[in-house]
Parts: sequence; C-alpha cells; structure tokens
Amino acid sequence: MRGSSTHGGLKSKTYVVTKKGKIYLRHNSIAEDVPIAIALKALGIQSDKEILLLTAGTTEAYRSTFSQCLEEAAKLGIFTRHQALEFIGAKVKVNRKAVGPRRPAWEEALEALATIVLAHVTVKGIDLRPKAIFVGTMTRRVLMAMNDEKMIDDRDYVGNKRLELCVQEPGSSPCADCLTVEQDSCLRYYSRTCSRPSIRH
Repeated sequence: MRGSSTHGGLKSKTYVVTKKGKIYLRHNSIAEDVPIAIALKALGIQSDKEILLLTAGTTEAYRSTFSQCLEEAAKLGIFTRHQALEFIGAKVKVNRKAVGPRRPAWEEALEALATIVLAHVTVKGIDLRPKAIFVGTMTRRVLMAMNDEKMIDDRDYVGNKRLELCVQEPGSSPCADCLTVEQDSCLRYYSRTCSRPSIRH
C-alpha cells in the first residue's frame, strides 16, 4: 500500500509493506523498514489494544494476522512512544548539513514523522494522531489483501492508472487534445469529482 506526498517541492512515497507475514512502514528518509506497531507507537498510539483496534478492527482473521506485529515490537523491547522514536531516530537519514552536535535520535524521528512521512496529512505540533489514523487505514487495506488476494489492486487495470489532463482550474473543462477514446473513462471520473489537475482513477 502506497501513499504519495509532496514536501518542500519534493515528492515522497510512504509504503506499508509485508515481509514474512509481518507488516512494515517504508520511507526513503528511513534507512530500514520499521515494524508497523513501532511506527504507530511513534505516531502516538501507545496502547497495543488501540493499535489492534485501529488496524485490525474487530475482524478475528485480521487480528490474528496482526498479532505477529505486536509481538515483534515487544521482542524488540519497544513499549512506549519515546522508545519507538529512539528506535526510528537511529535509522533516520539526515540530509541537512550538520551544524554542531547531532540532535537526539528521538528528535530526528519526530521531525521526519511530522514533516516528511505522509507530508500531505496535516498535523498540529507533535500531535501526529491524524497520521497514525492514515497509517492504520493503509495497514487495514494490507491486512485485507493478506487475507484475500482478490483485494489486491490490478496494476494493469486502466482504472488504477494516474492520468494527467491539462485542467488548469477547478470547474474548467479539459482541452480537445485530452478527449481521446483512451481517456474517456477518466473524463467520466473527472465529471464526478469536480475536476482536479491530477486525476487518479
């Protein structure tokens, strides 16, 4: 599952991926994949019960699959938000020029999570709960796909393609060059969504 964001003019992609039956958060600003339970703790959801409810809900099959993720966090000794931030901070890639001593790992993690990871999700200060909810929703979709392969998107289906139309302003119509048979389905989507410059169908 992928989420695309733009931060400071730079595009970034946040992934929720599976490896050996476990789920991880992946971002290019973090050197290694982060176990999803640890990522959610760092985003402010500290209770295992709340993490389980946010990701797996009440569906027993999803809860059973996700339980491995909670066990992994426990095995790594991560139980609090501060521990989770320290864990992630040790893996954050620092791109800025170093001035003075490097900041504590938890600060590096907090900045990365607040400003770079899922940058399109608005947060206030260090309250990252909106991002936690977004990641939880991405995780739920991954759990659904893990339990039912029919839930996996077909990348070759035209409805899953990103098409760029030359729409300049909301409410305006696409130009004649965009009116091709191939884009007909996208235009029908365009008419339902009150037009966006970049239409993802």
